[in-house]
Formats: sequence, structure tokens, C-alpha cells
Amino acid sequence: MISLQQISKSFGGRVLFREASIQIGLEERVALVGPNGVGKTTLFGMIAGKVSADSGTVIINKKAVVGYLAQELESHEGKTVLEMVLGGGTEVSSIEHHLRLLEEEIATASPEMAEKLLERYGELQSKYELLGGYSYEARAREILFGLGFQEKHLSRPVEELSGGRRMRVLLSRLLLTEPDILLLDEPTNHLDIPSIKWLEDFLCEYPGTVLLISHDRDFMNRIVTRVVEVDRQQLISYSGNYDRFITTKEETQMLIEATARNQQKKLDETQQFIDRFRAQATKARQVQSRIKMLEKMDKVEVQQQRRTVRFSFPDPPRSGETVMRLIDIDKSYEGNRVYQSLNVELRRGERVALVGANGAGKSTMLKLLADAITFDKGERRLGHNVTMAYYAQHQLDLLNPNNTVLQEIMLAAPLEVQSFLRAILGRFLFTGDDVEKKVAVLSGGEKSRLALAKMLVRPANLLLLDEPTNHLDIPSRDVLEEALKSFKGTICFITHDRHFIRSVANRIIEVRGGNVISYDGDYDYYLYKTQAFESGLTQMETDAPFAEPETNTGTSAVKVRKTKEQKRAEAEARNRLHRETHSLKDRLSQIEAEVSDAEKCLQELTQTLADPELYNDKDRFYKTMESHKRTKKKVEELTAEWEKLSGLIT
Repeated sequence: MISLQQISKSFGGRVLFREASIQIGLEERVALVGPNGVGKTTLFGMIAGKVSADSGTVIINKKAVVGYLAQELESHEGKTVLEMVLGGGTEVSSIEHHLRLLEEEIATASPEMAEKLLERYGELQSKYELLGGYSYEARAREILFGLGFQEKHLSRPVEELSGGRRMRVLLSRLLLTEPDILLLDEPTNHLDIPSIKWLEDFLCEYPGTVLLISHDRDFMNRIVTRVVEVDRQQLISYSGNYDRFITTKEETQMLIEATARNQQKKLDETQQFIDRFRAQATKARQVQSRIKMLEKMDKVEVQQQRRTVRFSFPDPPRSGETVMRLIDIDKSYEGNRVYQSLNVELRRGERVALVGANGAGKSTMLKLLADAITFDKGERRLGHNVTMAYYAQHQLDLLNPNNTVLQEIMLAAPLEVQSFLRAILGRFLFTGDDVEKKVAVLSGGEKSRLALAKMLVRPANLLLLDEPTNHLDIPSRDVLEEALKSFKGTICFITHDRHFIRSVANRIIEVRGGNVISYDGDYDYYLYKTQAFESGLTQMETDAPFAEPETNTGTSAVKVRKTKEQKRAEAEARNRLHRETHSLKDRLSQIEAEVSDAEKCLQELTQTLADPELYNDKDRFYKTMESHKRTKKKVEELTAEWEKLSGLIT
């Protein structure tokens, strides 16, 4: 499918690729990895035909359709979310639009003209069915729902959406078109964990070739069967997923280092022989032989390791046992209630991950903890001797583009000497003249490192972090993980990187529909408990081998001793919830049966519309077409109700 032969590419004086080659076959799933800035996105551009190589050959199967999800947003004004996604399949959309026009014309045309229009309508109808037109919108909705959209979002204009949601619209449109070669540059950016899992399942079953750039190792481990590393202007291929790539690379490096040591030992012994017997005539032939051997020997070179970020958070002052409490907090945005009677407690030494779907209220909770927004009712209580540092999603936007790197960090610690601040910046790879760079010219990864460096100079004992891994490559994420695990204060963070959550968190708070549930354990424990609940296991079954999590009704996540009245009220609430859920499940089963019947009827009507004989009987045609419209609308309404009920039950 794809063949890159001896390609070279430079930008300015920087060489990205030097006579690099790679072959990628049909239905392969390949991850392109390497530090930020080595040329991964440029390589995607060459495969997509948007960037040309300086030399070498890029060969793509002539019959293959290439679909490319870039990181840059496109402008798409005047279209709704659903229209935007359906517009990706241009031929299907064009035929559907033409069919609607023909229907209007047929309704008002003369008998002679109507007969001609009916004939054309039948031809287009057959082609539309052949292209999968009748299932096209259903597939679009399935993809949109899988990527976190709801029915109410589909009619919204695209330009009203946030940048993250617009990227998800573009991803949905690309997945719907099913190109033969799918190029995905950071596809999990802007996706929540449920959407990432859905995308994993989708790509595992995808019929084409998938190439992706990602910093999410769990995502790569689930999908890819091959890793191609961009290293020192070359493309090096490893079979297996990302973890296997890391293991193989480490084993290879150890082998090279051992070979180099053995060779150096032999070189030293040979040189000692030459130096010792150089002046002796009886050894002249042996000395010359060894000199020639040294000259011909190919030396094994140990590649110098790339520079990586090196940092650890300073030891903060010790706080009280209770670090922060939100007590009976109410919070609404423009009349939309996010929380009612929210209760959350953070304790010293906890590393709390907030998880849940996009829009559930995770960032709002973090802002409430950080005192970055006001609340409508309740109390925010800071613990004894607590100092706080807050890393927001828009933290990079708060950097002054006109400042230099050094000036920016001086704002965070104006009393510190420059030598100390330069040392901190050096640990984040800002060395020498780099500290004089303007913030405006920094990449996203460099800005993230600078923002983290600003946090490092302030010894806070409570860190509140909203997506701290954005723009960081995997080596930098690994360093941040280790720094947070060894941090002696308290952390509350949001990230969609499951490996990061699994490595750092020792407590999980799930946010869902304005309610919170706290799990006193790591991410694997949280997954075990939620999966056990979804599987309908009994409490006794889920108690082993883990301890029971801290769970609360309403929005409380504070562990307190409960009175008999509270326990009785909770039991009544559980019984009421069980009855309501049981009723919803009954209705859900009923809808599933109705959808099945309606879809079967729609399929029969579709087959009738594809029959050329139908267009010889005008009355029968109109009745069939009207029935088709009604049935299609019924399927859509039932599907929307099914989605709504499913959301309430889960």
C-alpha cells in the first residue's frame, strides 16, 4: 500500500530524514513514534501528498484512498454537526440531495415529465442503495455517539463548538468515509476515556491500513501490531505493540553496549601488544598484523541517548491531615446545574484522579478546589498550612508571548537569583540561548515544559493539575509520572491518559451526571469495581479480593460515620433507584424490539424502492415513498429514545 524509498527531507538547515525507507502493507496497524519535532507529522504529510520529499520516492497504491486527520482545524461555517459529518461522503450526500429535489419536482410535474423524473429517480435510488446510502446516516450517528456526542448536539452549527469538539466532528467525518489508508495524528486528543475505548474498538475492526501518531501508550498497545521509530533521520521498524517496542529497543541497546565493551577490551589488549613490542624486530610481523587488524576493524558505536526532561517537585511544607473540603456546594452555569450539595474531601498524601465523560463536571470541580470560580452555595474549606499550585487547561494561554523563557519564570519567583532559575530551566531542556527565546515561538511541548517549570519553583503542597500531559511526548510524560509519584504533598488531577492515571493515582473520583463516587484504590481497582457493577455481581462477590470503596449517594465523596436514619434513607433511595432502573430497562427492551421491527420494515421498503417495476405504478410509488419516510423517521425517533434511556441507566 505504502512504499517510502530513500526519502530525504530538510527544513532550513535541519535534516529530518536522510535516505530513509519503509514499506507498509494492506490492513497493517502502525504507530509512528519519536520525540516531538523529529518529523512524524511531516512524514504523514508526505504520505497524504501535502508535503514533497527533497529526494527519494513516495509510492502509494493508485487505487487507494488516503484519509488524513491533521491536528489543525478547518473552517466549516454554516453546517450542523450531522451535515458536516455526512458531507464527508460526497457522492452519497450528492445523490441524497438530488433525490430530495426530484421528489419535490415529481410532486408538481406534469404526467409526461413525472414519468421521466420517476425513471431518473429509480436509477439514482439503486445507486444510492448500492453505496449504502440508507445506512449512511445511521452509521454517522453511531460514530458521533461513540465519540461522545449526544442527539441534541447533532443539529448545532459547527462554528459554535469548541476546538476540541470540532476536531471530533472532523474525526467522525473521516471515519465515516472509511478510506483505504487512515492517517491519524493524535486522534485521542480531546477525547474522554469512554470515547477513546470506543475508538480503539472501531480501529481494531477497521478494514483498511491505519497509521497513527499518539502519545497514549495504552491506545497504541491495544491497536498497533508494528511500531516505526523516527530516530536520527531514519525509520526503524519493530514488530509488536508499543510495550514490545520498548522492551526490544532496551534489549538491543544492552546488546550493543555489551558488544562495544567486549570490542573495546580487545582493542585495548591489541594496542598494549603493539606498544610493548613495537621496538622488537622479532615481533615486527606480529605488530604490523595487529596494526592492520585495528585499521580494518569496524568499531561498534554506542548511540548517545537523547536529552530528556529531568525534574522532581521540591519537598513542600507539611499540611494538615485534611487538605481541602468542599461542603454542600451548589454550582450552575447559565441556569444549567452542574452540582447540587457537592461534598468532596482531599486528604494529605492522596493522588486523586478525576474521571468521567467530557462535560461531566471534572474541570468545574478542579476549578472549585482551586478557587478559580465562584459557587452559588456552600463552603470551600482550606486545611491547615496548605499552599496550592493550579495547572489549568488554558495554562499555556496565560504565558505572555512577548516575554522570554527566562522572564516568564522570573514572574513566578521574582526573588530567586537567575542562576537558580536557569538551573531549573535547564532541567526542562531550556539551555544556553534557549532561555532568551520568546514564548511566542515555542512549540506546544515547550510551552508545557515552561508552565511546569513555573510550578516547580513554588513549593506548594497541593497540586491541582488539569490535563498536564497535553503536548508532552512519552519520555516527558514518564518523567512527570515519576515526579508526581515521589511528590510528598497532595495531588488532584485530570487526564485522559490511562497509563498516567494507572501509574500515579491512589484514589479515583468518578464524576457522572453531577454525582460523584469515590474509590479508595488505584485505577485497576476502579475498573474492577465498575465492571463488576455493570456485570451485576453481588456485593459479596465484588468484596474479594479488594476492599469496599467509599461510595456516597447524591454528590458526596466525603467518608463519614452514618447514622441509622441516614442508612435507612440510603436504603430507601437504593430501592427507589432499583424500581426506576427496572422500569427503564423494561422500556429499553420494548424499544429494542420496536427498532428491530421498524428496521426490518424499512429494509423491505428500501428493496421495494430499488425495484424498477415500482416506477411504472405512480400511485404505488407515492405510497411506498411516503411509507419509507415515515418508517425512517420512526427508526430515528426510537433510536434517539434508546440512546437517552441507555444514558440514564448507565
